Amino acid sequence: MPKSMAPKDLLPLPFLQPLLITLFVTIFASDVYSQSSGVNQLPCLRRINTCTSLLFQHNNLSKEQITTLYSVNTSQISPIVDGNNHKHYLITVPCSCKQVNSTSGVVEGYFYSTVYTLQPNDTFVHVSDDFYSGQAWRHGGEEGSYQAGEEVQIDLLCGCVENESQIVVTYTVQLHDTVSDIATLLSARISEIDNLNTIVSMNPGFIDVGWVLFVPMEKNGIPLPKAGLKATTCGLIIWGLSAKKWHKWTIVIGILSAVALLSACTLAMIFFRRKMYRKNSKKNSKLVSKSSTANKFFSSQSQFLHKEKMEDVPVFESERPVIYSLEEIEAATNCFDETRKIGEGGYGSVYFGVLGEQEVAIKKMRSNKSKEFFAELKVLCKIHHINVVELLGYASGDDHLYLVYEYIQNGSLSDHLHDPLLKDHQPLSWTARTQIALDAAKGIEYIHDHTKARYVHRDIKTSNILLDETLRAKVADFGLAKFVGRTNEDDLIATRLVGTPGYLPPESVKELQVTTKTDVFAFGVVLAELITGQRALIRDNREPNKMKSLITLVNKIFQDKVPETALLSIIDGNLKGSYHMEDVYKMAELADWCISEDAINRPEMREIVVALSQILVSSVEWEASLGGDSHVFSGVFSGR
Repeated sequence: MPKSMAPKDLLPLPFLQPLLITLFVTIFASDVYSQSSGVNQLPCLRRINTCTSLLFQHNNLSKEQITTLYSVNTSQISPIVDGNNHKHYLITVPCSCKQVNSTSGVVEGYFYSTVYTLQPNDTFVHVSDDFYSGQAWRHGGEEGSYQAGEEVQIDLLCGCVENESQIVVTYTVQLHDTVSDIATLLSARISEIDNLNTIVSMNPGFIDVGWVLFVPMEKNGIPLPKAGLKATTCGLIIWGLSAKKWHKWTIVIGILSAVALLSACTLAMIFFRRKMYRKNSKKNSKLVSKSSTANKFFSSQSQFLHKEKMEDVPVFESERPVIYSLEEIEAATNCFDETRKIGEGGYGSVYFGVLGEQEVAIKKMRSNKSKEFFAELKVLCKIHHINVVELLGYASGDDHLYLVYEYIQNGSLSDHLHDPLLKDHQPLSWTARTQIALDAAKGIEYIHDHTKARYVHRDIKTSNILLDETLRAKVADFGLAKFVGRTNEDDLIATRLVGTPGYLPPESVKELQVTTKTDVFAFGVVLAELITGQRALIRDNREPNKMKSLITLVNKIFQDKVPETALLSIIDGNLKGSYHMEDVYKMAELADWCISEDAINRPEMREIVVALSQILVSSVEWEASLGGDSHVFSGVFSGR
């Protein structure tokens, strides 16, 4: 640098210093604004409490991961391809107006709730950005409040609009996005995006990475999946806060470069004003040309591929859960008429209803039972078995959650075993009881051994085994179901004791341990009820104010010198002696095996299924030898 260009000679340019200060203030003020205001709830509309909404999933997750994280089934997940030929997903969810906590107090808005199982070292930012596209609502105080393994409720931002031809998409702004790009991708109008998002209307045309926008998509323009397109599994992706930081420093570097260029040009003008003026004019025209070319490039890349054909859907997805409106649910149950109530439990009431021409059972749950709601939804969306009750759909609204099941005509096994005549039921025959036991065992075996994820029901009991018109059994009520691993090392330690007294094994009561053997123990109690006709907890004849477990009766049978005689004394009197004693004894042995105090000594459900199959064959042969016929499978003794 020439001596005449010493640093002091730069001082006559006083405008540069305030310019730099202003630019830095603008940069960091913008960053603070995006972090504090970039994630806002959509206020509730007075006339709309619930609706169907879409969540845009950016995280490059598989469909299987999405079904678990979002508590949905695969039929609710549709691929969507952006202008760069990258595949993402639109997730259809029920969206409800509710009040939730925030870092500044209680707020009201539209949310969809799901359940997430915490992993070691999880933070709110990590979970929201890496799994939920940055769309999770921060309640405040998340870190440090929970431990790994616990399930927490995640409230995701969603939205409703009055225009019935539109559906709101929750979209997280990505690097290089513009409002125009987003509008093109999601078949929306820029003006309507501005109107629905205060954060955009305050500064039209400007959006920042990580902002959550509500996009009113035209329903007729919802993109269809592209046939044969494979998911992208590679490439550099910058999400969440990392993307924000990258975006911020990109702006910093860009503006500083511009300032440096401006300074150089100003100094050059002092010495070479005329010459540099011409050069700068040429340079600026080139920059404008390049900018226009770049804008055209990004505009062309944002065009979306419409009208593609959907891939063939597996057969089982043709019977997928449906999202019902609150109005449909209320009409089906005649506004939850008390005369239609067919059951009630700790997690809600069950009503008989008719949807279209189909008879259904609708469980009505308070919104504070969302954990049980999502647990049941998560399990039954993945399970399709003749011996498991079928979930048809669900709904939300009016501070309640609703699950819609197939209607099982004959109610619960409990009603048929315990004082059946008082409940307008005929006593079950022995062969019917054996068939019911086998059906229920197959349903439980299925969730233990034949699903991709292994589940423990945790509330097996006679009131959760339903009987259809032919007295075939289906396992129901998966509100307490838990995923467990397939090795002993992955057994679940519960955070609280759940289940029903009389059916709980010692390890669950003492150590809160949950394994598949938890269900085996409870099923052993069910077998004892089938044999004796008594409840899991019965009154002690010696002390009427105390209850004793049916387990003690079964244990005493095999402690007796003559087990057959001890068993004979407790067999259900409603059977009226019509049974094969050898088969009853085998079932009692099986029950005793199931309720072994040490879990390791209990059988697996597949072993129970084999044993019950043999008992059923023997029972049918015994009936036939007495001149019985197929009427035995009606399961009742009327006329006998």
